[in-house]
Amino acid sequence: MSKRAVKKSVTPTKVVKKAKGTGRYEYQELAKASLTSNDHQHVYGVIIDASFPYKVNKEKYICSLKIVDPSLNASSKGNDNYATVVIYAKRFEDLPIVHRIGDLIRLHRATLRLYNNHRQFNLSTHWNGAWALFSTDKASPLAEVGGQASTSEIEPFAHSGKRATIEPQEKSLLSTLRKWGQQYFHQHDGVTKDLYKPLAKAKGTTGDFDVVAKIVSIFEMDEYTNELKMIDASGSSWYTLAIKLKFPHLKAGQVVRIRSAQHEVTSQSK
Repeated sequence: MSKRAVKKSVTPTKVVKKAKGTGRYEYQELAKASLTSNDHQHVYGVIIDASFPYKVNKEKYICSLKIVDPSLNASSKGNDNYATVVIYAKRFEDLPIVHRIGDLIRLHRATLRLYNNHRQFNLSTHWNGAWALFSTDKASPLAEVGGQASTSEIEPFAHSGKRATIEPQEKSLLSTLRKWGQQYFHQHDGVTKDLYKPLAKAKGTTGDFDVVAKIVSIFEMDEYTNELKMIDASGSSWYTLAIKLKFPHLKAGQVVRIRSAQHEVTSQSK
């Protein structure tokens, strides 16, 4: 998932500061958000990992993410330097579905704590918390699968609530963070090698494992399911199933991470 390094330098994201009482949000860099304050936090981040929303109990759904920015990332203090985000909701549809690593997320009215040596932003959509997803480039990923594309590069392609308010100063913030994020992924793997297994070593594996591979081709199994032929850097090719509703954006040529895969004898390419 790594890309070639680019030479162009990018100015770090600046904190957007507004005087209290103006009704505007003050966005902090991830590493500079106060761990001792009880105030709500408003931040932007580049997504480097995300879970699909899942149900905890009959009244709670959760989505977990990892995010970075110029102040907190693998370049600053090691490969595991990032902030975590946990979003809570009473309904599945109130949580973000992340289509691509590298997209941007905005959090409004989150709380912050230190958990497992990482900054963790907690946000509850049923307690006035809000999120918005922005494409890493100017084109919305939903447009590729027949969805509604953003009419402006500063508009989110998905958000909680009925609408997402975008303030004028956020255009500069988004532009700068996009450029920084693109450079970051040119210089760093989206997933480090210790977090996935080469397909050549997957045969006979017991338990779950992660895979990073390129989609060679997609075959339609039925109206609900696609079968993906995958190949990775080890040269082995395998097949896996993907539910269309859950993964509508997949196409041949993409490099994807598959989490919690299991080996089956019938799954290997002959």
